[in-house]
Amino acid sequence: MIYILLPVFNEDSNLEPLFNKIKTGMERRGLEYQIIAYNDGSTDNSAAILHKSLDEYPLRIIGKAKNEGLGYAFNSLLKEVVSISTDDDDIAVVQDSDNSHNPEHVFHMEYKIRDGFDLVIASRYLTDSRIVGVSTFRQFLSYGASWLMRVIFPMKGVKDYTCGFRAYRIELLKAAFQKFGDQLIEEKGFSCMAELLVKLRSMNILVVEVPLVLRYDQKGGESKMNIMKTIKNTLAMLVRLKSLK
Repeated sequence: MIYILLPVFNEDSNLEPLFNKIKTGMERRGLEYQIIAYNDGSTDNSAAILHKSLDEYPLRIIGKAKNEGLGYAFNSLLKEVVSISTDDDDIAVVQDSDNSHNPEHVFHMEYKIRDGFDLVIASRYLTDSRIVGVSTFRQFLSYGASWLMRVIFPMKGVKDYTCGFRAYRIELLKAAFQKFGDQLIEEKGFSCMAELLVKLRSMNILVVEVPLVLRYDQKGGESKMNIMKTIKNTLAMLVRLKSLK
C-alpha cells in the first residue's frame, strides 16, 4: 500500500487536479493506494472539496477547525499513517497539496524503497532536477540552507534537506516514533521537514534522492511560507539539534 499524505491549508483550486493526477498514475500501474489529507483549518472551499471527493477517491480526511501550522499537520499525518498501516512494507509519501509536486515522481521513489532504501527525497539539487516559477533569491536561500545542513549534519546521498516531497518506509516511521515519541516533530513551521531528517539521521538510515521537477508556475494561490521566519526557525532548530548524533 502506498499512502499519499497531504497537508492542506487553503488549496481549493489545487485539490481536484492533484487528486486526479494521483488516481490516474496509481490506476495506470495497478497500485493500491490511499490519500490521507489533513485539513489545517482551511478558510476557503478546501473542506467542501475534500468531502465531495470522498466518493471518487480512496480518501481519508483528518484535521482541525483551527490552523495549527505545517509542523502540527505533518506530525498528525505521520501518526495517522503509522496507526492504520498493517504492513511494514507499506510506503508513506508526503507531498505538497499546491500542485507544485508531480505525483509521477512517486513511482521513482517507490522503486528506490523497493530497492532497499528507507527514505527517498525528491531533490532540487540533482543534475536532472528543474525549478520553474521560483525567484532566484528564494532559490539562493534554499540552497544556502541545504548547504549549511550538509556541513553540520552530513548524510550520505542527501543534498536537499528542506524539500518535503519524500517517501518513507512505514517501518522507519514506526521506529522513529518509538525512539522520539511526541518529540519527533517539534517545529511548528516549514523547518519541520529538516528537523525530521536530522532526527532520522541518528538512526543510521539508508537515504537516496531522485530528481524533482518543481513547478511553482502551476500552483494556485499564494505561497504560505514566511521566508524570514522560516530562516530564523531553521537556524534555531540547527542549534537545538546540533548535539544529536
